[in-house]
Amino acid sequence: MDSHPPERGAKPKSNRNKQQSQHIVRKLPPRVTNDKRNNIYITSKSDFKAQQKRCEDLLNAGTKEIYLHCMGYSITRGLTLALRLIDNSDGALSYAINTSTIKLVDELHPLCDEDDITYRQRNNSALHIKIFNNSLFDIVVPKLPAQTSCTEVNIKKPQKKQK
Repeated sequence: MDSHPPERGAKPKSNRNKQQSQHIVRKLPPRVTNDKRNNIYITSKSDFKAQQKRCEDLLNAGTKEIYLHCMGYSITRGLTLALRLIDNSDGALSYAINTSTIKLVDELHPLCDEDDITYRQRNNSALHIKIFNNSLFDIVVPKLPAQTSCTEVNIKKPQKKQK
């Protein structure tokens, strides 16, 4: 009598859980395309204060822009870090945000020795935050070509045709 009706909108059962119970999933880290000094990768495992200090040290050392890269669960942490850096700068910093989807690879190690290691691809959301210095002193104004004065220019008046 106390049986509960099935929930509406619940996901149907699949055989994915059976497949995962026979394997140990090892999530591989994403590939780093370029390892410049001004790229900072935000993770949930690293210390937030240390990441903030590293960003502030880079910006105070004269770096004009830094890039914060974060994925999945650490996106809120990256946004918090970016907003804290901008608030502490007294209007000297600005930001630009881009989103993307990153393909990740998981290794499925079998529990028995008869099977081989298999790979599974999955997508994860990513956020890339560019923090740059918008100081007025860094603006480069291009030089204009020299202007000719009116005295140097010969002005010709149109002549009337004679009949």
